[in-house]
Amino acid sequence: MIQQAQVELAKTFFEQSKKAFEQNYAAWSTVLTSQKAIMESMRAAGTPFEVAADEFQKLIDFQEQQFRATVDFMTKMQADYAKLVQKKSK
Repeated sequence: MIQQAQVELAKTFFEQSKKAFEQNYAAWSTVLTSQKAIMESMRAAGTPFEVAADEFQKLIDFQEQQFRATVDFMTKMQADYAKLVQKKSK
C-alpha cells in the first residue's frame, strides 16, 4: 500500500527536477544569447574563427547534454509521481 509520505516524497522529487529543468533552460538561453560576445572576444584575442567556432560548439554540446539530462530526469520523476498517485487512489 502506498503511503501519503511516499506520494509527498515523489512530488518533492518531481518539483526539484522541474526546478533543475528551469535552471538549465535559463542557462541554455544564456549560452545562446552570448554566442556573439564569445565569438567576438575570442577573435579579438587573435583566435582564428575556426577555433573560436569549435570552442563555442563544445560549449553548446555540453549545455545540450545537461539540458537533455534534466528533461529526461524530470520526465522520469513526473512518471514516478503519477504512478504513485494512481496507486494511492486505488
